[in-house]
Amino acid sequence: MNSAKSTILIPTYNRSDYLSRLLQFMVANFNPELVKVVVLDGSDKEASKNKELCLKTGIEYRYYGPEIPILERWLAGIRSTETEFVSFLADDDILQPDGYYDCLNFLQSYPQYSIAHGNYVWFLEQNEQTLLYPGYQTFSIEHESSLERLFYFLADYIPITYGVYRTDILRTAYEETISNLALDNLHFTELLSGCIPVLLGKVKKLATNYYGRNMGDSSPRPVMIYPKLVFAEDFSYRYGQIKSTLKNILNDNINPEIAEDALDYCFGAYYGKILNRANVTQHFTRLLDSAINSG
Repeated sequence: MNSAKSTILIPTYNRSDYLSRLLQFMVANFNPELVKVVVLDGSDKEASKNKELCLKTGIEYRYYGPEIPILERWLAGIRSTETEFVSFLADDDILQPDGYYDCLNFLQSYPQYSIAHGNYVWFLEQNEQTLLYPGYQTFSIEHESSLERLFYFLADYIPITYGVYRTDILRTAYEETISNLALDNLHFTELLSGCIPVLLGKVKKLATNYYGRNMGDSSPRPVMIYPKLVFAEDFSYRYGQIKSTLKNILNDNINPEIAEDALDYCFGAYYGKILNRANVTQHFTRLLDSAINSG
């Protein structure tokens, strides 16, 4: 009988070299009696290689194909998860085993928390050396009020996509996101799938090394949204879908008259930060520079 506490889902797409390296690391560093690892493959060219890698390492393999949108693949993986806890791991990133186990132990001890994670670091492999950079400056969100948690999450927004989650909560987040939003806009789907777990429970950032993100040849993660998004024709409609979904998830003890305005303030804090002068100036300068360089 499998006594695993958690499942790590690894989405992959035509990157068998990265996947091979990661699976070897997972087999060497994670106890399969505690943590189950599953590959969610959407590849159109390297599926046979990926399946062979999983057979060699004894890791479960599920093939979906590229025609299935990535969020639907993720939800399929969550729905088939039988453990109490679940997390995602990108095929070119890495998890620190001790930090991951710390997150599991914390969630088992504190049922009012829906997510646990720790310190993030960016890494870049260059000239046979690995360069490390500080990652997300994450924080705990431990207010008793679900609306307060949402406000402070959005006011200082940092994605927590790769944290350790209670499986039922993450399943709810992706089911609601896919049911209520079009999947052609990653900005809105990331926001909604991130907000729902924060409404449903507290978030703990532990003082432990948790996640390493491969930066490849890119700079650290840019802001997800450009200022012009707020002025798009469909913004009001899409935002209305998000707000309606979150209102339905709020606890019954929240005054519906307050909830409407409170959600607007939550997202006002998020978009206000993105649309401040420094941020807009940065994007404006970048836009002009790209036009000059392309000319």
